[in-house]
Amino acid sequence: MRLAAPLRRPHARRAGFTLLEVLVVVAIIVILASVGVVATTRYLEDTRKGSAKLACQGISNSIDAYMKNPANPEGLPPSGPGDLTNPPFGGTGFLKNGADDLLDPWGQQYQMTPTTQGDGSTVMLVYTTSKNDGVKISQYGIGPASRVP
Repeated sequence: MRLAAPLRRPHARRAGFTLLEVLVVVAIIVILASVGVVATTRYLEDTRKGSAKLACQGISNSIDAYMKNPANPEGLPPSGPGDLTNPPFGGTGFLKNGADDLLDPWGQQYQMTPTTQGDGSTVMLVYTTSKNDGVKISQYGIGPASRVP
């Protein structure tokens, strides 16, 4: 009687991932991370523009307060941004954080430009441009809504 040959077992596969599977997963992670970085950068830039618009509104309100101040009986507008921090007629400044409120989120100083409206009245307009894309920002809005020529 002959003994039967032992049954051959198929080679047991080791548990694990192939190099191709690992590379595919890494590629997907890289793509998702790059999309996240782009979205975050865009979000931060939009936030800075919104912050600049709000600061322009605050400066515009400070200009209105400056012109309506009883120590300024003629109601003259400030001759420059420095007049809002150190008024020529004395008293305290019109900005909460002083000269720090005159810097936009990109570290540039806000510019005040007198403009003439359609009815002929002159309005002091505060605006800044984003150093990244040149979009004009004022107390009225961002981009075309800013009313800055």
